[in-house]
Amino acid sequence: MPMSQPPGPPRDRRPDEPESEEPAPVADLREEFARETARAPRDREAERAFLQSKIETLRSDRTRSASEKEEAITALRRELALLEKEDPGSRS
Repeated sequence: MPMSQPPGPPRDRRPDEPESEEPAPVADLREEFARETARAPRDREAERAFLQSKIETLRSDRTRSASEKEEAITALRRELALLEKEDPGSRS
């Protein structure tokens, strides 16, 4: 008995539409997203919490050596120090 083929990727067209040989149009929206990001207010407390969680994740990472962990943690602590300099009053 032959094995059946697994289903392919989902289709972005209706079953009755013919397949197109032309690729879908692609737009580069990096500049637009950069402008939006620049306008958005920063949540430094969320940034601080994110960096702290990354430090905790690194401590338990079994795929890194002790020196790799320490190097990465040191870099994250530098980022935390920069946040503290920018906004010293909102530390938890």
